[in-house]
Amino acid sequence: MDATSMSFSGLKTKTIVAVLAAVVATSALGYWSYGEYRQQELRSAVTGLVKDTSVRMRDALSAETLPAPADTAVTLRKLYDDAEAVGGNFRKLHDMDVAPVEALAGAADDYVLTSREILVRWASSHRYRVKLSGSIAALRNHMRADDRTGAWVSDAIRAKERVEEDYRDYRIATGALGNLLASYPDSRAKMAPYVDPEVLTDEALVEAARKQALAVSRQTADEIETVRQLNTYR
Repeated sequence: MDATSMSFSGLKTKTIVAVLAAVVATSALGYWSYGEYRQQELRSAVTGLVKDTSVRMRDALSAETLPAPADTAVTLRKLYDDAEAVGGNFRKLHDMDVAPVEALAGAADDYVLTSREILVRWASSHRYRVKLSGSIAALRNHMRADDRTGAWVSDAIRAKERVEEDYRDYRIATGALGNLLASYPDSRAKMAPYVDPEVLTDEALVEAARKQALAVSRQTADEIETVRQLNTYR
């Protein structure tokens, strides 16, 4: 092989190597670009679920503790609908392939789950308090209609037992709610590094809701003590 042929062969080899290197670099860049795009897409999707969860939390915790009687059914339905929607956010999060944004997804998982449990207990606390109010009213009405018969005494005892049962359910729901509201700051702190603070439910609102629930719980306990003084054996 003469010098010219060897020179041409060497040039051809270098050209092939350069082309291959360019192809590899382009492929790597394309892969990196797709990976970056995929991460951005996932971050946006996860953040969207967190944002929707926070909006529903703010709406629920800003509502009156005890709605007007005429609005009770509508209010409770809205609370449970919000809880179910946030449960849907949690399921969507688990259906995603979140490996590229694992840290963000882990924080979101805790935040959305905690928010869902708060909404469920908030709705349950409202429902049991409304039910308890009805039981107390029924007992008081029965006591005022005393006809001093054996049937009246039996009905009074049953009415008082219903009050105690409803109060137990309310107390359990409210206790769980208080614990969840107290745990919210930890969930929020895990999520805070990944999103704008305005995306998350404000701690002050959650703390106000916790104090509100505690105050109503104490008022209810006082009311129950008064009810327990009613003599159903007159």
